[in-house]
Amino acid sequence: MYSVTRFSLAPSFYRPVYVISDSEMAQLKVQHHQEELDSVVDQRKRLEDAYEKQRTHLLEREKNIKSELKALAPSTSNPVKETVEKAVDAIKDTAKKVVA
Repeated sequence: MYSVTRFSLAPSFYRPVYVISDSEMAQLKVQHHQEELDSVVDQRKRLEDAYEKQRTHLLEREKNIKSELKALAPSTSNPVKETVEKAVDAIKDTAKKVVA
């Protein structure tokens, strides 16, 4: 069905085949693994840098929010609160007098 001449004359849809020795194949594997290792180490370093930047940002933001909360917390002597409490007491007294 398929002869060698027909196969050699047919258009080539196949990728070229390279024949290399075992030592060359081992060298290519070592080179490939080294490139992959370099890529992984580089990616890990970039990830650690990004983590540290994000961690620093979050710690600073936490510090800012805590200081803002401390500034917004009601103080022990709040004149508005005292005035409102006095007004409520006065209204209650007036209501008691009217009812009685």
